[in-house]
Amino acid sequence: MKKAFVYLFVIVGAALGLVWWFNVEQTGGNFADFFRDPVNGVRSLGSRLQLWISSLFEKAKSEVGGTVDARVLAASKIANFEGFVGHVYPDPPGQTDKYSIGYGHQLVDGDGFNLDSTIDEPDALALLQADLETFATCVDNVVTVPLAPEQAAALYSLCYNIGCHNFQTSSLVRYLNAGDYQNAQGQFSVWNKAGSPLRVNDALVARRAAEAELFASAAAPPVPSSDDSGEDESA
Repeated sequence: MKKAFVYLFVIVGAALGLVWWFNVEQTGGNFADFFRDPVNGVRSLGSRLQLWISSLFEKAKSEVGGTVDARVLAASKIANFEGFVGHVYPDPPGQTDKYSIGYGHQLVDGDGFNLDSTIDEPDALALLQADLETFATCVDNVVTVPLAPEQAAALYSLCYNIGCHNFQTSSLVRYLNAGDYQNAQGQFSVWNKAGSPLRVNDALVARRAAEAELFASAAAPPVPSSDDSGEDESA
């Protein structure tokens, strides 16, 4: 009988440890919230598990030379950067003009949210992916040079955070479209301020560094030169 209790204790302890490791350490969840509402906790855990596995799969594909899905990689990064909030909150803090919910979805007229709205995590992840498509399209439309998937994912994350207009008019895009990838990478750190008045924000400093690191993790595909016209110069 004692052995059975010991085995049960070990199994429960291992399960709780696994939940802690994945829910908190790997995906930024809240351990207390998981047990406060176990049903939604399991749903949230499942949603983040799916996103986390997708991210690992994309990393594995990158390491073996496969084609990485930039949107999947960006969604995983953004979810970790933003963190999940199930209610409406001022974004950035300290002002009353802009509010967000879920994974940084900024409230706009007609999106169905108001200041009293709440959202569960699976729906918030679905909303993140829908929002990401808008910002990814913004990036794809304005960037005119080839991008590796890791570079595209970093830019999608930046655009998601600073907005399409700010991204389109940034020096980063100007450098990038001129083929200056190195100076473009250096421009991530410019977007490190929040609040009113604007102040350097430690979380944004860390996020910009992570995005710049992701951007630098793969070389861009070579820009075709004028010599690659397909004509036989020996003729």
